[in-house]
Amino acid sequence: MEKRETNRAKQLSIDKQFQKGVKIIDVDSAIADYMSKVIIPNLEENGNLLKVPLIYGNAERWEGARKQGYLRDERGRVQIPMVMFRRSSIQKNESMPVFKEAGTIQYAKKYSAKNRYDRFSIMTGAQPVYEIYSVSIPSYVTIQYEMVIWTSFTEHMNVLVEAFQNQSERYWGMEDGFKFKSSISSFETSQEVAQGAERVIRTSFTTTVNAYLLPEIVNNKPTMNKSFSPKRVVWGVETDLSGGKFAGLNVYQEYADVVNFIAIRGHQQAVFVNSTTAKLINVKQPVLPNELIGVFDVVNWFRVYLNGDFISPTYYTYSYDGNTKEITFTFTLAYPIEVADEILITGKFQEL
Repeated sequence: MEKRETNRAKQLSIDKQFQKGVKIIDVDSAIADYMSKVIIPNLEENGNLLKVPLIYGNAERWEGARKQGYLRDERGRVQIPMVMFRRSSIQKNESMPVFKEAGTIQYAKKYSAKNRYDRFSIMTGAQPVYEIYSVSIPSYVTIQYEMVIWTSFTEHMNVLVEAFQNQSERYWGMEDGFKFKSSISSFETSQEVAQGAERVIRTSFTTTVNAYLLPEIVNNKPTMNKSFSPKRVVWGVETDLSGGKFAGLNVYQEYADVVNFIAIRGHQQAVFVNSTTAKLINVKQPVLPNELIGVFDVVNWFRVYLNGDFISPTYYTYSYDGNTKEITFTFTLAYPIEVADEILITGKFQEL
């Protein structure tokens, strides 16, 4: 069997604890994990501890439970005790209106692997860099879950209802993950007799969860970006090289193209196209002034980083389309790029 080579591009530079986006399945998983590990207790029956299973009520299960009042396993036996839940609705949280285009939420991580100690950084006056994560403002929603509990004895039902009621108005979620405030208003209990004279006690209630949702990509741009603070700020002095007195605005107007070009520095995360192609969207590539032809390093027009690793210009080519306002990069790497890869590009381009 041919040995598979390690793909370094899969080693993402964004730490795993900084998850990209918050999906509906993340909310469902957080609520289910909290109910299974924290809320639902073990029941005592004949001196033994009985584990109460938790299942998600898909369409078939929920319809069967609604018609019969309980669930049966493959052998036809009534499944007791059991807790089943399903997501019934998602609504906008009107109590938290947000203007999403207003900006982003930023978090600075002070420790960075780039802050390695050396004497050269002391000599140049370089400062430690911060890893800055910019996250778009999420959508705040209210999600409702329908819950059903089945037991054989009223004593067991009381224990489960008390456990759920005690956790109302608290944050449900994973210990090292998402947490969402949840509340329960009321419980409805009924007793039913299944086939074979088996008694079934059934309690239903609704759990309201205040959550937030954030997709990974909006308008072809990621909702989470990573950048670094500058190590050192250098102040320079501009003067008239002709030897005359400073002419103020006239000097700037004479060298406006050069001054404006030098000041241009774009920073954007490229959009994945396929295994060899990525592109910058809604950008403009400026024209190199005649005064800088033969002086400016056009080979390093861009600085490309794939998952934090610098990619030499020898491994890619680029082209600019003025009609679509896109710069397309074609890579010739030894490994393919993937949709989950982070491709950061800085250089001489302007974001529109």
